[in-house]
Amino acid sequence: MKPTRAVLAEEWLRGITRAGFVPGVRARARAALQELLEELVAAVRAEPFDAAVGIRIGAELVDLRMSAPPVIGMTVRLLAAELPPLIEGDPAVVRVRVFELLEHVTTGFVAAQRDAAVGAAEQMNRSEKIHWRRVQTSLQQRLQHDPVTGLPNEQQLRQHLAAGGEIGLCLLGIDRFAELADTLGRDTLLTAVAAMLRQVGGVFLAHLGNDQFALAAADLPKAADEARRVLLPLRVDVRAGLVENVDGRAPDECLRDARLALGWARQDRRDHAVFEPSRAEADRRRHRLAADLPSALDNGEIVAHYQPLYRLADRTVVGAEALARWQRPGGPLLGPPDFITLAEHTGLIRPLGRYVLEQACRQGARWRRAGHDLLVSVNLSPLQLSEPTLPADVADILHRAGLPAANLQLEITESVALDHGYGALRRLADLGVRLALDDFGTGYSSLAILSKLPVSTVKLAAEFLAEPAVLRHTIALCHALDLTVTAEGIETPDQEQLLRSLGCDIGQGYYFGRPSGNPDTVVGRC
Repeated sequence: MKPTRAVLAEEWLRGITRAGFVPGVRARARAALQELLEELVAAVRAEPFDAAVGIRIGAELVDLRMSAPPVIGMTVRLLAAELPPLIEGDPAVVRVRVFELLEHVTTGFVAAQRDAAVGAAEQMNRSEKIHWRRVQTSLQQRLQHDPVTGLPNEQQLRQHLAAGGEIGLCLLGIDRFAELADTLGRDTLLTAVAAMLRQVGGVFLAHLGNDQFALAAADLPKAADEARRVLLPLRVDVRAGLVENVDGRAPDECLRDARLALGWARQDRRDHAVFEPSRAEADRRRHRLAADLPSALDNGEIVAHYQPLYRLADRTVVGAEALARWQRPGGPLLGPPDFITLAEHTGLIRPLGRYVLEQACRQGARWRRAGHDLLVSVNLSPLQLSEPTLPADVADILHRAGLPAANLQLEITESVALDHGYGALRRLADLGVRLALDDFGTGYSSLAILSKLPVSTVKLAAEFLAEPAVLRHTIALCHALDLTVTAEGIETPDQEQLLRSLGCDIGQGYYFGRPSGNPDTVVGRC
């Protein structure tokens, strides 16, 4: 039978009674605890959530004379375990909110005890005042230790870091913490990890809450390795974020940098990562770019630059690849590596890709009207190719631009072509659009699979230019499959001569021309 809050209130009262509280009227005490439980439940459900409600509840416990020192420890242990299942909502969110409330309950309880102690001390003689000062000191000490593990908490760690010295900071994070906490019990897991980490010598050890433990040590690499070693018997995997020297730095900055490094370790799937100012600045720059990207699309800052495609047999310009660039006002011109991945992660790659495709098709139509029947080649991202409406969108863009489908080439990578199957590619090919397999040789497709894909062109990765024998074999097999071969990354006359001698059809690279925002540079080469 699922326990109720009334049952929990009765269990709470029994625990408080065992801690030394003797209720005058048991029913009245139980009703008071029931009311406090309801207040906790309401605070968990409230939006926005405000954990400070717990301070008042902690103070009310003291006001109810349920103020023996063991009361707060028993209360936190009992409610942390039994209250979350009684509250509707996302279990993970409920659990986190309950823990935060209980931290504030502890703060309010201790603060109220301190206030009561101060009030009583004014009425006592000198010896009694000294006694209560000691009690107050003891309570303050509790505020600087984690109630579950007994380790110094973040507040005390900050004090230790502020003292300075040639030490480094290691922030440990437990992998799969939520899963392990559900299986083993949060307090059991944290207590066991703390007990093992206490074996690491020469460190200041603290528990910062949930899955994070901190070690401050002079020999940081040794401390981090020792921490991982002592945790092996628990079969608990941890990752570490390291700040090599905290001397002279604000504790807040040190903890921020350690958390950032821990995030890198998780992101890179490594045991540890060391904080690097340059990488932190790069992260901040990416975050700023991600925030600015939506307005960049609205303001027309994303533009197409065109790189010519040459027929190698007679050095005739047969088309151009449209490449996205970001021209920030007052800033440098940004290439795809600076923002395409950001666009993919934020979902903006769809509108960005469509915008570049529209620009390219309109430019292709302008070239045709000027008497230049050129091919326009545009890259497609995996997210674009996964859109069911892509073929219809492409047909609509071609129609509105006035560009024949045969003058548009869409480039896809090997992995995208295989991951998304043949359906989307076939529907695009049925429009009359040409399809090119980009960066061939860097993925995992084979020439046998090539024969099944509805592609008309293979674009060889620049790495092929260093392997003439492989290059010759690949070009011959592609031609046997009736595929046009385009070589990318041509930078020297010798490379052009080699490709022409091997029968490569199309060439592209800095040797012929860099991408330009002026479309006239393409037709100027015709």
